[in-house]
Amino acid sequence: MLDAIGLVLSPNYNPQFTDADFFGFDLTKNIVIEAAITDLPDNLIKESQLGKDRSGIMPDGTLVHDPVDEAEECLVVRLTVTPELDPTWEVVRPDSDDARPITASQRRQLGFFRLGERPDFHLRWARGSALSGLTDGGDGASSVILDAHREARAAVFNAKPSALHTAAATAQKSAGNFGAAVFGELRPGLEPASATSAHALMLHDGEVPLSSFGLGTRRLTSLSIQDQAMDGGSIIAFDEVEHGLEPHRLAQTLRHLKKRTGTGDLQVIMTTHSPITVKTLSAVDLVVVHADGAGVTTCHPVPEDLDNVQGTFRSAPDAVLGRRVLVGEGATEVGFLRGLLRHWDAEQIAADQAPAAAIGTVLVNGNGGTQPAQRAQNFQRLGYPACMLVDNDDRTIDQSVKEAEAIGVAVHRWTFGNALEDEVIQTLSAEGLQAVVNAAVGIKGEQSIQATVGAKLGNKQLTGTTVAAWQTQAGVDEPVIRTAIADAATSKKDEWFKREDRGEELAGVLIAHWNGLDHTNLLRVISELRAFAYPIAPETSPSKDAEQLAHD
Repeated sequence: MLDAIGLVLSPNYNPQFTDADFFGFDLTKNIVIEAAITDLPDNLIKESQLGKDRSGIMPDGTLVHDPVDEAEECLVVRLTVTPELDPTWEVVRPDSDDARPITASQRRQLGFFRLGERPDFHLRWARGSALSGLTDGGDGASSVILDAHREARAAVFNAKPSALHTAAATAQKSAGNFGAAVFGELRPGLEPASATSAHALMLHDGEVPLSSFGLGTRRLTSLSIQDQAMDGGSIIAFDEVEHGLEPHRLAQTLRHLKKRTGTGDLQVIMTTHSPITVKTLSAVDLVVVHADGAGVTTCHPVPEDLDNVQGTFRSAPDAVLGRRVLVGEGATEVGFLRGLLRHWDAEQIAADQAPAAAIGTVLVNGNGGTQPAQRAQNFQRLGYPACMLVDNDDRTIDQSVKEAEAIGVAVHRWTFGNALEDEVIQTLSAEGLQAVVNAAVGIKGEQSIQATVGAKLGNKQLTGTTVAAWQTQAGVDEPVIRTAIADAATSKKDEWFKREDRGEELAGVLIAHWNGLDHTNLLRVISELRAFAYPIAPETSPSKDAEQLAHD
């Protein structure tokens, strides 16, 4: 997108195009890029320039033929590239076939600048560099280089005889034998410089050239020079602002650029893949860009009235940079889902299929209560396919869950009345149930588990850690012992798996014992979660039995 903006606004009169620039290599259709530009330079909107070709843009972004009423004046610039690779720039107007050429010098007045490209180039006094643009008079660098080079040539000529002179004498004798020429005296010397060789002059910190510094330092210094070289109002494009920068320097750069836009005569369009950028900027500064497999790209500005969107972004900045968002109700669910994804990723890779990271599926901690539904809705409204896994034991969240479902969030819940731990404990085989208890003993200790389960059985005194023995000691049947274990596992303030790492451990127990559970609600929900996480997935259920997974 930055390339497209740069091309349509470029002051270059002849940028290079290839067949690869055409979507799908389809050479039967022209490339057409249009951009609407407001805050136009006074000189450009004179009647003798492009003043008669102004259009209007309404507050909602709609383009109109004339800048009247609420419409802000703008120019709509169109770049057309034919299959013959010939570019044409024109000013066009809505609802009109009229078009007027716009020259490279007129486009230059629009003030577009692509920052951050070729950082080392702008640390040199080279033709076209920003540093040369900051130099008064324009020829200072050339004269400095010529004087320095002449002094260096004289110093080499006056140097004491050395191995260089011996080699030159040998070359002269050999050249004479070949009849090349009759030389007076061949000697080492520097090649004479021309007035255009100013590229050899660059910025130094003391005696150290800036080209020797790290990428981040070079990039920021280059950026600062380019920033200073721009005159008046400008449109700045900056690709991957975070590249080469530590978090603290990235945050400072963003704050400075944001401050620069405060005067109203500067627009900054940047791309990022950094969660630091997402957390540093306000949510309304962001535009979410999605591209689908059909080549359609959509932009979703973040609306100011989206409920607690700032909190959503700052709590889950990684998800803003993903493609699909899987919200777990809390820490247990997030850990549980992460354990499943790691297992599925291994299966995906073994089957030559894409893992979750390649697909762009990202986990988000909903942080309990109604927040999971709120966060899922925020992502869904911004164009992310969103999915939510929440317990079914809390009736106070039912309304928020319905609201999320109503806007397209895929909601998955356990059997009515069950939390995640309840569903697992009530569904697993006896062997799997014992594995859950063993995991809990490893986390909480034997005495703690005996006490909490015994309390749920009417304060029974339990010994050992075997579920079958507990059942005998308490004199209860299997459903009662399972319920007691489930109640103990979810006991408030003493939950067994209430951390992400413990939720992941619970997933490991389930994976090891889920064979034969394919027709249970537990595996049905997990199958649907896998279908969301891997929209193009092999035909396999979580337990590797054949089952057609959903595709979105």
